[in-house]
Amino acid sequence: MKTIIITANLLFIGTFLQAQQIDLARNSQFVKSMDQINNGKTVLKYSDIQGNPFYKKGFSEAKIGDTGTILPVRYNLYKDSFELLNNNDIYSLPKESSFSKFIFTDTNEKFILINDDEGFAGYFLVLSDGKNKLLKRMAVKFAPEVPAPNTMVAGIPAKFEKQKPIYFIKTEDNLIKLTKKSDDLLNALPTDKKDSTKDFIKTNKIKLNEELDLIKLVNFLNK
Repeated sequence: MKTIIITANLLFIGTFLQAQQIDLARNSQFVKSMDQINNGKTVLKYSDIQGNPFYKKGFSEAKIGDTGTILPVRYNLYKDSFELLNNNDIYSLPKESSFSKFIFTDTNEKFILINDDEGFAGYFLVLSDGKNKLLKRMAVKFAPEVPAPNTMVAGIPAKFEKQKPIYFIKTEDNLIKLTKKSDDLLNALPTDKKDSTKDFIKTNKIKLNEELDLIKLVNFLNK
């Protein structure tokens, strides 16, 4: 891939002339992105691979950062990268503070960039906001083609496989990876939150692998 430098004048053209007033892209390094995978001896186009590597189909307008700039982007789950459409070219946006938050204008879904000391890094979907945030980490893996071993058995085509999402609670102090065990969560919470949270989980029969239950739980923590 070829690394290039895009100035604000080049990036914010056409229907996005208003964004020239915001130096969002100045001195930032952008990498041109291709919808393909170098699979050893061959290069596979996304269109030749089963499954979907993106969060949603096509490009959607999103508010970028805190600037108010709205541009067409997509979230590439396979690369864990937000990609910008500029004319007919696609660029991966750098993982830096200027591009640490994306809010899709049609759905109001918000993604934030996390770089945690425990090694959890990348973009997370915010399911519940506030002092404590419920975050959803999604990913897609590439499974290469498995050739047919003989004429009697069919091969398996290359495909993108969605991974099981992982949920986290982002507190003011740390990032808690959620498991099915409530004790793992309770041990990571501040002392003054342990008993009330334990009672809430028991009383409301909260399942820590159910998204709606997790939203209820984090909304309780934010009261």
